[in-house]
Amino acid sequence: MLDKSYQLLDKGPLRALVLIMALGLAFCVIWDPSRFAANTSSLQIWQGLLMIWAVCSGAVFGTAFHPKRAVWKIIFHPIPAIVILAYGLYHFFI
Repeated sequence: MLDKSYQLLDKGPLRALVLIMALGLAFCVIWDPSRFAANTSSLQIWQGLLMIWAVCSGAVFGTAFHPKRAVWKIIFHPIPAIVILAYGLYHFFI
């Protein structure tokens, strides 16, 4: 099931979109870290950690890196990363 989901998502435009989202969120955090800091925003610490993970996972998926072991495929799966990246970008711009 895990390999099938990777095959369904293994499309060039989707990879490019996820990479752009990951780099965009990383730029947003660097540009205005107070929007993501636990003391100065509405986000909790665990949400910030999830966004860091999503940027890493989005960069891994967006650069077409294919993890071989199932553990790494689960850790860097793009579907939860896409959701978290979208939430992070929504939180920054809205």
